[in-house]
Amino acid sequence: MSRKRTLQTWKKSGIRKHHIMDIMCMQYGGYDEVGCIMRDIYNFCHANKQETISSGDAQTMINHMVARQEQDSDFFFRYLVDEAGHLKGLFWCDSQSRLDYEAFRDVIVFDSTYRTNKYNLPFVPFVGLNHHRSTVIFACGIISHETSQAYEWMLRTFSDAMGQKHPISVITDGDLAMQRAIRVVWPDSNHRLCIWHIQQNIVRHLHDDAVKEEFRSFIYDTSSIEEHERKWLHFLQRNKVTSEDSWLHQMYKMRKLWCAPYLEGRCFLGLSSNQRSESLNSVLHTHLEAKMALFQMLEHYERCLASRRLNEALQDVEALQSVPFTEENASVLEKHAVKVFTPAVFKLVLWSIDAVIKCEIREVLDAAEVTTYVVSKKERMDKKIEVRTETKEGMLRSMSCSCRKLECAGTPCSHIFYILGILQEETLPRCCVTTRWTMSAKCAFAPTRKSEMYAYSAALQRYRKLRNFIHAACFKA
Repeated sequence: MSRKRTLQTWKKSGIRKHHIMDIMCMQYGGYDEVGCIMRDIYNFCHANKQETISSGDAQTMINHMVARQEQDSDFFFRYLVDEAGHLKGLFWCDSQSRLDYEAFRDVIVFDSTYRTNKYNLPFVPFVGLNHHRSTVIFACGIISHETSQAYEWMLRTFSDAMGQKHPISVITDGDLAMQRAIRVVWPDSNHRLCIWHIQQNIVRHLHDDAVKEEFRSFIYDTSSIEEHERKWLHFLQRNKVTSEDSWLHQMYKMRKLWCAPYLEGRCFLGLSSNQRSESLNSVLHTHLEAKMALFQMLEHYERCLASRRLNEALQDVEALQSVPFTEENASVLEKHAVKVFTPAVFKLVLWSIDAVIKCEIREVLDAAEVTTYVVSKKERMDKKIEVRTETKEGMLRSMSCSCRKLECAGTPCSHIFYILGILQEETLPRCCVTTRWTMSAKCAFAPTRKSEMYAYSAALQRYRKLRNFIHAACFKA
């Protein structure tokens, strides 16, 4: 019985069956000491799986959610069934994920391209960025069909779980049903399409290299909207795009969701694709089997969730115990920034600090307590950037820049650092430091990163402690 329990634990941890046999051979001293063959392990795992989901795979999932809610009063889940009682949708998030959303809810990334389960159901993780610019998981959902109604249900349920606090911005793939649902449920949120998916579609739908390159230029071209529209019309005319069903025309109709001029000045924290979601899907795919039951998939998801939280805890420890290297002759602003921002974010801020040498002041406009500095980059003197400062009683109170990097990425731009240097400021003003990029991002919440998947019963905890003690005693003997 103890061997069966150990085998269950290893299988639940994601260890492959053939690896389990290797481990048991090493542990017990050879194949003849294991007491079973590979076929026995496969048979036992299959029988255990059937026993686990004997009440039905979907019902087992729901029962697990109910048990989780008993352990964690803030655990949230909701499910939807059709007239025949079949599962149409399932959504869940634990208390820690809800706190993470409270701290980092400005940008959400999600897609439904992940389908590794025996029913081929879309698996939809909602992810974002934490204060270390690492992936943080807010919630997860499963839907039976990719329709606007299904996505609307999921987004409304997400809003209910998060206290009706909508994200500032959303990044998704090009799914039309998802786009319609976002317009209905989160009409005030900025929405952009994943650049990575667009690049893949360029290769799939366009076969002329010159046309490909010209199309790609629309993604990053920061000219005015009027100029952009003019270029688009010429592009469509030259390539004789007349059919409204063609891919090029469809992308033209969706241009406000991916072309740079329409997205300029909007907060996306420097993200332009759903690579965070794709990265999580890649992690989920490890040790995952194509015909895995929903309940097994849920267990695997929870292991990944626990791993993400451990990673964040380790990054917190590293950030609190060490400071990134700065040159001895570094500016006072750089030395202050390294103490304010987390190490990962400081690396990005350093790019702005290093770019200060490219800036040059053009004009100073004084008006009582408000001063506007007109700045240009030396290689682009035709482009003027305005940095606006407000002082009160000789003290700097606020700063803003017309490049809007502070609003879009949450970090100060080189123009702001340049003006702070001219003003001989020794510290970054509070308005230039976004809390979400500092170690104070989650200071209002309890520092818990615990997954309830490890909340065992009292009897099981006692068994595990005794087992570990006996193993240590045997090793010593």
